[in-house]
Order: sequence, then structure tokens, then C-alpha cells
Amino acid sequence: MLENDQEIILDSTNNVFVGPDGYFKVVIDEFDGQTVKAWHVEDANGNRTPNLAERAKGKHIDVLINADNRTVWHFGNRIATTLIKELETAITNLEQ
Repeated sequence: MLENDQEIILDSTNNVFVGPDGYFKVVIDEFDGQTVKAWHVEDANGNRTPNLAERAKGKHIDVLINADNRTVWHFGNRIATTLIKELETAITNLEQ
């Protein structure tokens, strides 16, 4: 588990944090000085998530990487269940 001993500051000028050995990056795509409007995570192969700012409404950036790790799995499982319910609701609303 990566736990930083120093604060990571990301903004419109310094908008990329590269994780250990380049396994992942956290990238701020749009920041207006008050709110992060768009950000994503990229893996070492350049695969990237969609914009993750919408869920937190720009108030924080939290990311859990490698949800298969037994230490953090229970957090990921709880979040995945919530995401699945949100997606099912969105699909139902689109079908109506």
C-alpha cells in the first residue's frame, strides 16, 4: 500500500502525480482554482479512466488502486456495490 509521507499538491500547473515505478498516474485535466472539474487515472500502458470529478463534485480526489489487494478489498467491494446500483438506476432511467 502506498502511503505518502509528504503532501501531494496537484493544480493546473503541476497537474500530474506519477505513482511508484510509473505504474499509474493521477492527472488533473481541469482545475479552475477552486474546484477540480476533471481528473483521471492512467495505468502504465496509457489506459485511462473517464472523468472522475463528477462523483465528488470537485471537492476531493480519492482513488483506490488494485482492489484485488486483500488489505483494501473491503473498501473496493463497498464502492463497487454502490457504483453498480448507480449504474442500474441510470440504465433504468434511460430506458424509460
